[in-house]
Amino acid sequence: MTSIPGATFGQKFNNVNVIQLNYKTVGSHNIRADVIIPKSLPAGPRPVITRVHGGGLTGGDSMFSPMFSAWLPELAETHGAIIISPNYRLMPEATGVQILEDMDDFWTWLHSDTLRDILASHNVELDLDRVITAGESAGGLLSLYLTFTYPDQIRAATTAYPLLSWDEPAILLDHPNPTAPESFIDEYIAKMQPGEYVSADIDYQRGHLSSVIHQHKRGPALYTRDSENTAYADTMFQLPRLDHPDVKLPPGGLLIIHGVEDRAVLVEASHRFVDKARKALKSKQGGDKISLCLRPGAHGFDVNSSLKEQWLTDALAPVLKDWLE
Repeated sequence: MTSIPGATFGQKFNNVNVIQLNYKTVGSHNIRADVIIPKSLPAGPRPVITRVHGGGLTGGDSMFSPMFSAWLPELAETHGAIIISPNYRLMPEATGVQILEDMDDFWTWLHSDTLRDILASHNVELDLDRVITAGESAGGLLSLYLTFTYPDQIRAATTAYPLLSWDEPAILLDHPNPTAPESFIDEYIAKMQPGEYVSADIDYQRGHLSSVIHQHKRGPALYTRDSENTAYADTMFQLPRLDHPDVKLPPGGLLIIHGVEDRAVLVEASHRFVDKARKALKSKQGGDKISLCLRPGAHGFDVNSSLKEQWLTDALAPVLKDWLE
């Protein structure tokens, strides 16, 4: 596999190269993960940042620059870390169960000899004892899923404005003037073919579909359909997972970043989650290291933020310490 100059994907990636790999195949459909490698990389095993993209679980792509927080490539460059960012099957063609299956298969692949051998041919070695998670919006939800599912394989967790507003009771705004009628969603679903999946949306062409699903509050039902009596029934939503007696965080805890003017994922959802997590995890691993960083701004406010900004430096300091020690 050849590496691609990061600048191909936008200015945020000027100082990295990208190796694009398929971590999973469903039928004939390949699902891609991007390995983002700083051009100047120290020798030896390198710490890992797993990052999951947003897009309402309906659109987006691992390398869609407008939704990729600029400080993540900076973080990788600063610490000689490798970002590994997966795509996943998108709704409504896929169910939430299938999306979580993709996350689990990505995690297995991350730890596989297959990936190790491919990266060795590029003189890259992962330090899988030093993993930190990241993700924006819907990707923040999936990042939290990984955090709670594999806490002992992760040093510390971060997430930005995670999609926790679908957790019951849902915290969703009314949209009296949607950009398309609800029938647009039903007509789209009626035209879908069984076994036909989409997992790459590099130009965010599905953004309108994602917005209409959001405006008509159809996301939670599409996400949970066919989830009853599956192995994922109790892990679809992360707020109720806090009630499980064995739940815990990575040793380095959890940082959530959220803009207080966010109208896509209301900040109340993060407040609700953090308040419950601090109580439920009080005496458990990582439970004393839960931080909520609130900033002025709307959804995606940090996508162009730099590590040089003091608020971000201060917010990240505790989790970075645990990640890198």
